[in-house]
Amino acid sequence: MMVSSFRKTPGQTYEMQKHTQIRWRKTIEFLRPMAHASGGLDVGDRSTLTAQLEEFFHCPFTNTTVDLDTGELQGRYDVVTCFEVLEHLFNPLRCLLQIKKVLVRDGRLYLSTPTGKPQFLLSPSHFHEFSDHSLTALIKRAGFTELRRKKVTTQPWWFYFTGIRPMLRGVFERTWLLELEMSESSSE
Repeated sequence: MMVSSFRKTPGQTYEMQKHTQIRWRKTIEFLRPMAHASGGLDVGDRSTLTAQLEEFFHCPFTNTTVDLDTGELQGRYDVVTCFEVLEHLFNPLRCLLQIKKVLVRDGRLYLSTPTGKPQFLLSPSHFHEFSDHSLTALIKRAGFTELRRKKVTTQPWWFYFTGIRPMLRGVFERTWLLELEMSESSSE
């Protein structure tokens, strides 16, 4: 597997950070239950969030083990989650096309990604950060239709008062939460 400065592996320290806990809570609140979910795919490494997804959807979740820029996804899933992954990839379109290949016809894709920020606030581990326009274009090009979109903050309120840079992040930094389905024209 290719090593890249854009790739992150979540660990226990990451999972315990306040902003991670806030993002995961808001992510679970955003999800909609699926009566027919028999299996899910959580794109990325297994984390505490994966266990929360299994509890929420009442089905087992598999995690990816391939390089998402070049590898092939396998299986068929009623629900696929791709949280905080696309911004780390060289080719997010390819990843979305692979997800579409494994998602069942009436399945749902839930994803999250940071909104685009000014250059001086970009994360050094993000290869992409999407504007509203570029994210919409990427989703459409990949053959998905947007059902819902929500923009959320993921830091505790007091964080934004700890300095100039955090204050600027309070103005510019948000995370997109999206619910997607395959477009009618791209369904098999």
